[in-house]
Amino acid sequence: MGKRRFFVFTAYILGLFVLNFLSIIYNAYTPSTERSNLLDLVYKVDTEEIKEGIPVKLVTVNYDGVVKKHLTRSYSPVTALIDLGYSISNKNRIVSTSPISKLYNNSYILVQSYTTTIDEIVYSIPYETIIKGNSLCQMLSESKTEQSGVLGLMVKRVKRIYQGNDLIAEEVIESIVKKEARAEIIVIKGPDDTPDSVPQRGFNCDYWHAYVDNINATDEEKKWLKFTMKWESGCNAERNSGFYKGLFQWSPCIWYAQYPKDNIFDGELQIKRVLEKLRAGANPHQMWPAVHDKYVATYGELSWLQ
Repeated sequence: MGKRRFFVFTAYILGLFVLNFLSIIYNAYTPSTERSNLLDLVYKVDTEEIKEGIPVKLVTVNYDGVVKKHLTRSYSPVTALIDLGYSISNKNRIVSTSPISKLYNNSYILVQSYTTTIDEIVYSIPYETIIKGNSLCQMLSESKTEQSGVLGLMVKRVKRIYQGNDLIAEEVIESIVKKEARAEIIVIKGPDDTPDSVPQRGFNCDYWHAYVDNINATDEEKKWLKFTMKWESGCNAERNSGFYKGLFQWSPCIWYAQYPKDNIFDGELQIKRVLEKLRAGANPHQMWPAVHDKYVATYGELSWLQ
């Protein structure tokens, strides 16, 4: 009798073990929906019946700008969206007037879709232009291209974030120079005298007035030369502050077109060329209008122009 009870007890324990093992295997390999349905049958639970016990609610859904109203028995904003057939993923941001776990009547649910792209964009790198040489007059200059410029290439990886179809953020995450730009080199040849090429006397009326006193000219010519150089340049043969240059502020283009070998900053040469112009009949009203008008107002018109 004792042995029989022992065998029955052993068989009962073994049976429980086998049932437990089969339960584990079933849970591992049976889809959750089937298990759920089985549980519903076993425990007499029907999810549709549960939903029927939830009051119908009116919800307004704004899905990427498309607004619709719906009636639903869902219990939360997310389940409402799923039940209503909306596509929901980790690319969506959901905002609602209801809390996350409960759906209120007349709730507003906003769904915003976000997408991220990584784009590679090719940019041209501009080349710089290097000028060699100098010229006081562009019209009298010659230019030659010593080296042609070549554009460089840069690739930028750009991260872009879109809300729906609207770009809301952009960030350059990497820039790679594929090819460096090569500079353009242009050589200019033309009149290129500088103030440093003559003796540095600066604003020195005493020196230049004394020089004029010793040249072969009439007293009237000397008086006009002294007056004009004073008010044009301050008696500064190296004057180089603007377009006009030298003691009498000549236009470099006019000067070098007529005297290509003469240094425009050489005060003695300017005095010589100005005197030649006056004696050849040049009208100082046209060459030095403001200063000559001032001279006429002070001393009267030059005798040979009266």
